[in-house]
Amino acid sequence: MGEYPENTLIFTDTDDGGIIHIANIKGGVGKSTVATNLTAALSQRGPSLLVDLDVQGSATVAFGRAIGDDGHSSWELLRKRFAAPGKNIPSDNLFVRFHQRISAGEKKVFGSVIGSGSIRSLVVPVQQGLDLIPAGTALFKTPSGLQLSNLRFNLAICREYYKYIVIDTPSVWNGLTRLLYLTSNLNLIPVTLNALSTKSLREYLCNVRNLAHRYPHTRLRIVKNEVFGRQDSKVIGKTRTMNENRRFLENLCEQVTFTGGSGVSLLPQSIIFDLEIPESAIVRNAQDEGMSVYQYQQYGKVNKAFDELAKRVQFVLNSTTGVHRRRYASCRIETGVLAVACALILFIFGAHPPIAPGSAPRPIAPQQLVVPSGGVFTHTFGPGESMHKLAKYAICRFRATVPSWHEVNEYIDEVVTIHNLTRRENEPRITEHVVPAGMSITFYPPMKIFNDKESRLVPVYHYFVKLVDDHFAYVTGDWCERGTGGGQPHYGIDVAANRGSRIFAPINGRAVLLTNALAGRTLGIVNDETVLFFCHMDKRFFAEGDNVRQGQVIGTIGMTGRTSGPHVHIGYGIRSQSRGDMKFGNARYRVTDPKLFFYREMYFEQLAAK
Repeated sequence: MGEYPENTLIFTDTDDGGIIHIANIKGGVGKSTVATNLTAALSQRGPSLLVDLDVQGSATVAFGRAIGDDGHSSWELLRKRFAAPGKNIPSDNLFVRFHQRISAGEKKVFGSVIGSGSIRSLVVPVQQGLDLIPAGTALFKTPSGLQLSNLRFNLAICREYYKYIVIDTPSVWNGLTRLLYLTSNLNLIPVTLNALSTKSLREYLCNVRNLAHRYPHTRLRIVKNEVFGRQDSKVIGKTRTMNENRRFLENLCEQVTFTGGSGVSLLPQSIIFDLEIPESAIVRNAQDEGMSVYQYQQYGKVNKAFDELAKRVQFVLNSTTGVHRRRYASCRIETGVLAVACALILFIFGAHPPIAPGSAPRPIAPQQLVVPSGGVFTHTFGPGESMHKLAKYAICRFRATVPSWHEVNEYIDEVVTIHNLTRRENEPRITEHVVPAGMSITFYPPMKIFNDKESRLVPVYHYFVKLVDDHFAYVTGDWCERGTGGGQPHYGIDVAANRGSRIFAPINGRAVLLTNALAGRTLGIVNDETVLFFCHMDKRFFAEGDNVRQGQVIGTIGMTGRTSGPHVHIGYGIRSQSRGDMKFGNARYRVTDPKLFFYREMYFEQLAAK
């Protein structure tokens, strides 16, 4: 979670640059393509360096350069520490010459701590303003903790020479990847819009989000790469998949903290750049020639797309560089006797502890990127518990809608798929909709069920569900939402729960009773010329005319009257002289939507609070 002062002004025409890490655990999504052409676009704004840490060397080859030999590749950034650029000090002073000789001796003796040699010896020029540190075969090695610390040290030195540093990385999740996520100003994840790429992204983001939770200043953005055709393309199957993946990506966001004199506010901010790099033969032709798209062709849609990407990268760097520049400033080490002593102490006690190379954190579902904390729930199933009941409860809780049977089964498939993808190796898979006793399942908001009135209806559904003493009660019928067997509209709200579950009174009033073949055993609470009545009850704990107090148990869930399962039908009536949809004693009531009762009670609560 980033923190920006309220008066921060961000411009796209000026910035201090930064480190951009290109990463994705899936190959073939165009990491090297984005890395090379983004670096070329940024080089028009300032000196830029591309560091190729992918052992395949795709970015190196794309720039028409050879894979580096031992001692002349990006592995040297991990193998040793280089010296920070020296300052131009006049050497005509005797003390200065003595200090320079002492410094030279320190670099020779303590070079592994304070650094020795020039990092520029690794650099291969590509074009004006753009340099490359090529990949090498030594990258097959697994870096140690000290080597990861060297890389962080050397990247800080590179920032003294270059405004922008772009890092191309292999398709792995390891200690090197985690270090780069924490060291970089911006982590850029290219993704194509095909099904396999997006599925891989969902799994990859689980690990990334866990890391970002531990280190809130980690900044992440996604770019859609090699996009085929237009959104309205005639290739129906491929276009449908791409559009579904677009919708998934558009839901991904992070929270940004804005701090000002009036307090702190949290705002969602999309983590996907609002642009698409088009699929084009020009990119492949340029790579075959060992050029960027800018060298191969002066103008074109691809060039324009990478220019737009560079602008958006620049915008993000403007909003994050201040934090990271302070981090890099602490990495500069000046030579001198005191610096050597401090460096030795830091080396012994670990000034820059590397990221632990342990196993990756437990995966989490991508839905959690867009669900606020506490927005999911986990349930441990008991013997014979129904997955369908939990699914209906989750849909009611998250979307405040009554789903069709098809939507329920589709949501169960989604929950099962998420569980199988995020389980640990020693946890069993779910192959059917029957969950074995003792297994815990996490339920997320449905990805394919939407309700444009969700924000308004969730509190209403929650209110009526809480009138029943069943943790997993859910609304199974809403006002006029579905017809009965005779084709009549449904005049009420149905809350399904276990048979025998207790029902609580939401208001004070006088009890009225009714029993018939349709509603079964019914109890109403009359208050202020209105009645809130409960049908299909098994037991009723009040007699006609008894006073009912809010919070008292008025009865239990049953199956009396015409019903297909245990539930309570909650109806709401307003006393009427002209129309009598429901009759309790001698009084007639016109039945209306129970949600109006909820709004009425909320209004009275607000008046009482004033």
